Amino acid sequence: MNTKIINKVNSLIVNEGLTNTFNKNIKLFKTTTFTPRGPLLYDFTLIIVIQGKKIAYLSDKTLQYDANNYLVVPATIPFECETIASKEEPFICMLVSIDKKVMFELIDTLAKKYEENDKSCDCSLAVFSDEVTDEIEDIIYRLLKSLKSKEETQILGEQLLRELYYRIAIGENSTFLHKMFLNTNNEAKISKALKTIHDNFKEHLDIPSLAKEEDMSVSSFHTHFKKVTSHTPLQYIKKIRLNKAKDLITQENYQVNETAYSVGYESISQFSRDFKSYYGYPPKEAKPSFEVYSMN
Repeated sequence: MNTKIINKVNSLIVNEGLTNTFNKNIKLFKTTTFTPRGPLLYDFTLIIVIQGKKIAYLSDKTLQYDANNYLVVPATIPFECETIASKEEPFICMLVSIDKKVMFELIDTLAKKYEENDKSCDCSLAVFSDEVTDEIEDIIYRLLKSLKSKEETQILGEQLLRELYYRIAIGENSTFLHKMFLNTNNEAKISKALKTIHDNFKEHLDIPSLAKEEDMSVSSFHTHFKKVTSHTPLQYIKKIRLNKAKDLITQENYQVNETAYSVGYESISQFSRDFKSYYGYPPKEAKPSFEVYSMN
């Protein structure tokens, strides 16, 4: 990112951590602390790094997002991430919630062009990174500039975000984004199943029923589910529950036993074991984190 963008974002951030803006769909984050690899969860989010870098890990896949590459998470995906930051070079990013309705309208408009071009990259995985183009840098600067004023944000913000979404939708690696809005595609079916799990994580979730709901065989459901998320359905459900559990403990002051039952566990001891295995510490030692970002 160029110097004027870094200066502009620093003028909007007062303290380290998460900063809200006049635009409810945009948050800013800054840290000078290196964060080792650990779990996090994003939901339909665009992460634009202004300075520093992050490394995302999904199974055997690694994605780096920095000042030259943004990250798009067009579904609720738990993965692991490492943050590279220091006092000399803080990590700074914009967290942008993607409006599904606007993105659907854009992709619907682009559908014919997309089919004609037939992008050939293997983009079954829901999470993808893409290049920060000159056009995107320009939009980022104008967005940051508008965030200084509530009036400018109210008048210009929606159109600026639409322009940004458009640039993301025509990115080289945006294939999955297009596929998930075409209801007959397996990617779209898995995306709907992810939402079902996300909305009903407290309940008993039966894999054959989830597959049937999307008109898929169990074997096909498993295959495409893992392609999209890098997890099996059961692994995914467990990670969603554990991420929700951490939210309840750190943000709503739930006790460990009530948290376990609230996220669908029948055994408190099993919940504690799974939580410690996932996060590296027991649930009673959980602390708040900015990393969970979901606005849809």
